[in-house]
Amino acid sequence: MEGIIQFFEDKLVPIAAKIGNQRHLIAIRDAFAALMPLVMAGAVALLLNNVVFSPTGLLSTFVGGSAESGFFKFTGEYISPILATMDAGTLSILGLALAFAIAYLRAQNEGQDALVTGTISIGSFIILGALGRKNQMIAPWIGHYLGSQGVFVALIVGLIVPAIYFAIVNRNLTIKMPDTVPPAVSRGFTGIIPGTVVLFLFAAVKFAITKVQWSGLEQMFGEAAANPNIFMLFEVYIAKPFASISQGPTLILIITILVPILWFFGLHGANLLAPVMSPIYGNLQNHNLQAYAQGVRDVGFDPLGQNTLAYWVSGSWDAYVWHGGSGATLPLILAILLFSKLRDQKEVARLSLAPGIFMINEPVLFGIPIVLNPIYIIPFVLNQPVLAMIGYYASISGFAGPIVNSIPWTTPPVLNALLATNFSIGAGIIAAVNFAIAFAFYVPFVFVANRAEGIEA
Repeated sequence: MEGIIQFFEDKLVPIAAKIGNQRHLIAIRDAFAALMPLVMAGAVALLLNNVVFSPTGLLSTFVGGSAESGFFKFTGEYISPILATMDAGTLSILGLALAFAIAYLRAQNEGQDALVTGTISIGSFIILGALGRKNQMIAPWIGHYLGSQGVFVALIVGLIVPAIYFAIVNRNLTIKMPDTVPPAVSRGFTGIIPGTVVLFLFAAVKFAITKVQWSGLEQMFGEAAANPNIFMLFEVYIAKPFASISQGPTLILIITILVPILWFFGLHGANLLAPVMSPIYGNLQNHNLQAYAQGVRDVGFDPLGQNTLAYWVSGSWDAYVWHGGSGATLPLILAILLFSKLRDQKEVARLSLAPGIFMINEPVLFGIPIVLNPIYIIPFVLNQPVLAMIGYYASISGFAGPIVNSIPWTTPPVLNALLATNFSIGAGIIAAVNFAIAFAFYVPFVFVANRAEGIEA
């Protein structure tokens, strides 16, 4: 065991630390975090609509209501349209907001003018064709690429714009204003030359793309393929393949195993992997939310290509794997409270129980501790891929419904799965079964910890 720990300390931790401190990945991670108010506002609106207020929602189905009944007639006419409209200013502009947020944070971290850089990034994103969408195969109800369909391009734009802008500003290729000019006005003039150059370059890229014959666009875009843009290319050559790969077990297993391994060394695994998880699985979750709201019910392995719901999205880990937080530590807390003979661990478990119910597990990770604990590392890591695969195969078999609502990550286990899947009974059963399995993983190691402490004493 010591040799394995030493190997990870020597090989994995330095790499993870470099990734965690990489300035571009930090900007991506923080940008997605900054968009949480938009995402959650839109998600809560869709959740309320899907569950409570829509005449075709879950509550209406349970009580046998109709669009003509009193309550649902009122909500269908006055409440549901308001909640549906919120999508236009939340989930439907994620790409646009992300392009701004990444560029803004990059500039802020480099001591450059963040506001100017962010606005230029928005302009570049629009120039590339974000307002045009003629694809009738992928999410035909979407009228533009400003939302989750434009996230991949927004990532690239948000990183490239600051790089070009900084290069020009750092060479002093700017308009200098006298000191008597107000700072806000002076900053605006400083950005004119670099901003114009950046926007011209993106316009040139847009033009160049239209002059190249691209294969594979006709099937998806029809006649619109004659006037391609970078969003079309990303959908065909990047988004579709990544979305397809994401629905297979391999990538899910890799992420599921890496998160607890990183936590074992005190590194926030989910945060470190957020630059990978958010553009792929977070994007697919937003796709599921919007697709479900538009009446899509079929689930498939190629959600973007076939206009179906995705089997596995970012919320799937919360629903089936991270019971109480990464490593499924709420079952560990219960196992310690029931079987541990160690007073210090039982005290930590008591204090960690309430936070653990709401998916906050730092108290147990650093209090037991799990971090650098050679005993608990085994169940902490090994239970996760088992839970993930049970949830995965339950989803693709249809036993558990797809994730169609974005639920706050602090929602307690089992309830999370029920709410996220619009009360799929199968999803609730799988979440409960996974909780019990994680508990069974931890119990033997609680006894091992008891004996180890006794031997040391």
